[in-house]
Amino acid sequence: MLHYYVLFQNHTESMAMYQALKKEGLNVRISPTPRELSVCCGVSLLVLGEDVERIRQIADDNQLSYISIESLNNTFDNTRHRYG
Repeated sequence: MLHYYVLFQNHTESMAMYQALKKEGLNVRISPTPRELSVCCGVSLLVLGEDVERIRQIADDNQLSYISIESLNNTFDNTRHRYG
């Protein structure tokens, strides 16, 4: 299944984005960053593909930093791909 991850340079950027997206009512999960996508920061946000453009707009409107939003066809493991 195709999953979408927002990638960051650091934990602080990921938490700022997480809070902004939750405030907007989006479905977002804190997740370990898949090594296939990046080794920069161990934390990414797992989001819905249908929300990607809205996430970009929210990030731009709130001057939130992120590296990229990437998709990965992987198996979701509810015990691994979720912190909170």
